[in-house]
Amino acid sequence: MTVLEFFTLIRRGWRVLLIGAMAGILVGVGYFFLTPKVYEARATGFIASSSEDSLVSGSDEATARASSYVALITSGTVREAIAEELGEEPGSLQGALSARVVPGSTLIEVTAQASSPGTALKLASGALDGLTTVIDQIESKGGQASKITVVPLDDAAEPSAPVAPNLRFSVILGGVGGLVAGLIVLLLRRVLDVKVRTHTDMSELMGTGVLGRVPKLGKKGTAPADSRVANIAKESFRQIRTGLRFSSVDAEVRTVMITSANQGEGKSTVAASLAEVFAAAGQRTIIVDADMRRPKVARNFKVDGSVGLSGVLSGQVSVATAVQATSDPNLFVLPAGAVPPNPSEMLGSAALKNLLAELSRDFFVIIDAPPVLPVTDASIISTMVDGVVYVSATGTTRKAAVGAARTQLEQVGARVLGVVLNFVSLKDEGGYGYGYGYYRQNSSYYLTPEKPKKGKKKTSSEQAAARAPQPVAPIVPATQEPEAMRPVQVAESEAPPLRRRSRA
Repeated sequence: MTVLEFFTLIRRGWRVLLIGAMAGILVGVGYFFLTPKVYEARATGFIASSSEDSLVSGSDEATARASSYVALITSGTVREAIAEELGEEPGSLQGALSARVVPGSTLIEVTAQASSPGTALKLASGALDGLTTVIDQIESKGGQASKITVVPLDDAAEPSAPVAPNLRFSVILGGVGGLVAGLIVLLLRRVLDVKVRTHTDMSELMGTGVLGRVPKLGKKGTAPADSRVANIAKESFRQIRTGLRFSSVDAEVRTVMITSANQGEGKSTVAASLAEVFAAAGQRTIIVDADMRRPKVARNFKVDGSVGLSGVLSGQVSVATAVQATSDPNLFVLPAGAVPPNPSEMLGSAALKNLLAELSRDFFVIIDAPPVLPVTDASIISTMVDGVVYVSATGTTRKAAVGAARTQLEQVGARVLGVVLNFVSLKDEGGYGYGYGYYRQNSSYYLTPEKPKKGKKKTSSEQAAARAPQPVAPIVPATQEPEAMRPVQVAESEAPPLRRRSRA
C-alpha cells in the first residue's frame, strides 16, 4: 500500500475513525468515573548521622547507608511502627508507601497513596518516624558507632484532589486508542475486502486500463446537484468514447460488445449511453440488444421490442424492418425481439457474424451482451467483435467474479479494450477526474447546468405539441449525401434498405 492509498483509505473511512475515537473517549470517561480515586501525600526528611553527644549533618556515608534502608519503607515492620506512633490499628492504614533519596542531596522523600485523603496523610506523616524507628532497631543490634537518623523537614499536607485517575489523560488515551482501533479496522477491511472499490483494483484484476469511471446518480429531481452529476456522467461517457477511438492503432474498431460479470452492474445503461454519445458526435451508431434472456434496449429507448435480432437471425424479418430509428438521426436500435428457446445457438450462428459484418459497414455497432458468468452468450459474441468493454460496479462486483470473467474471456481469445468502472461515488474517488470546475456555483463552465429562464407559461396545445414525437431519420446507406441525413417523415415502405454485402 502506497502513502497515497493510505491517506485515501483514511479519507474514505473517516466515519469509522470518528466512531472509534468517540467510543474510546467514552471508555476513558467511564474508566475515570468507575475507577477508585487515589490520593497522594508527601513528606520530606533530612538524613543525618548521630553520635552519643551530638547530631551531625548528613554525610556521604550517612546518605549511602540510608539509601540501603529505603526499601524497608514498604515492609510490614514500618507499617506497624507507623500505626504504633499514630495509635491506629495496623490493618486500618491501607495504602501504598514509597521512598527515595533525592539525587545529589541528603534528603529522603516519602510518598503515600491511599483511597482517602486522611489515610494518605497519616501514612506520609508517620512514615519518616516509623522508618527512623526501624533503622535504630537494626543499627543498635549491629553496634554501629554512629547511627542514621531521619529528621522530618516538610510535614505532609492533606491532599485536596485525587492524583489518579486523571480525566484529561483518560480522555486522551481513550481517544488515541479508539483511533488506532478504527485504523486497524480499516486496514483489515481493506485487506479482507472481496469487492472492487477502486480503478487500481480493476487494472490489476483485468490486466487492462480503465476507459472511464461513471459516477453514481442519486434520486432524480431531488436537488440541483443531480443535474451536475448527470453532466459529469455524460462527460465520463465522452471520455470512454475517446478511449475507444484510440484503443486500436492497427485496425479501426467498428463493433464493440458491452458486458459484465453478473447481472445488475449497469452494462445496459453504459451501452445505451455510449451509443448516444457516439451518435451525438456525428457517428452513425446502432445498438444491438443481444441479451435475449433479459432484453432492456427496447425499454431504454422506448421503442417496440416485439421484432428484433431473433427474427433477423431466424430469417423471419429483414434487417431494415427490424432496425428502428430514434429521435437522433445518427442513432438506430436493433431490439432483441421475441425470446427464442435457444439463445446460445442462435447467437453462435454464422448469421450473427454476417449481420455484424454488414452493420459495421454503415454503423458503429454497440452490442448489449449478456453477462459473462451466468451464460456463455457473451463469450460466443466476443469472438465476432473487434473488442470488448467490461463493466464493473464499484462496491458490488466481487474480485473473484472479475477474475473468473477475465479467465473465461481469455479462453475464447476475446480482446478486452478496457474497463468501465460504474456507480463510482464522487466522494470515494476524491473528485479525481470530476473536480475540474463541475461543482462551482454560477460558473461559466459548459458542464454546469443553466437555470431555466422564466417566461410565459405554455398553453395546453403548445405543451401537447412539445410532447408529440418528433420526425426521425430513416435508415440510409452511409454513402448517401449528408443533407439526406436531415430528419424527415417517411413511410416504412419508402425507407431505403441497408446495403448488404454480397456473399460468394
